[in-house]
Amino acid sequence: MMATMTTTPRDDLSRLVRGRRAELGRSLAQVVRAAGDPSLNESWVNRLELGQLRDVPKRERLASLARGLQLPFAELARAAAAQYLGLQETWSGDHQARAVVAHMEELTPAEREQVRAIVEAFARSRPRAE
Repeated sequence: MMATMTTTPRDDLSRLVRGRRAELGRSLAQVVRAAGDPSLNESWVNRLELGQLRDVPKRERLASLARGLQLPFAELARAAAAQYLGLQETWSGDHQARAVVAHMEELTPAEREQVRAIVEAFARSRPRAE
C-alpha cells in the first residue's frame, strides 16, 4: 500500500505581496495606483494577500503588481508558480542551470539533494560560452 502525503496549501505569492507592501509602508490603494493598471483593484490585491484567490493570476496582472510593489516580475512569477502550481526551482551551485520541480516540498531532504545533484551534473556537462 502506498502512503499518501498531505500537503499544506502554499501561500508564497500571498506572503510576498503582503510582506513587500508592509516593507514599503504602502496601503492597498497606493500599490494599485503605483501599478498603473486600471484593471487592478484594491479588492483583488487584498484577496490575493489573504490567499482567497483560486485562479492563477494572469501574466499581465502579475506584471502590473510587480510595478506597484517595485519588484522584478520574475520574483512574483516564481511565487505564483509555487503557490498555484506547486512548482519550485532549484539551481546549480554556479547558477548556470536550473530545474523547475513540481511539488518539491513533498520530497525528502535526500530526494531534494538528488535533484540538486542532477542539476549540478547537467550544469557541469554543458559547454561554457566563451
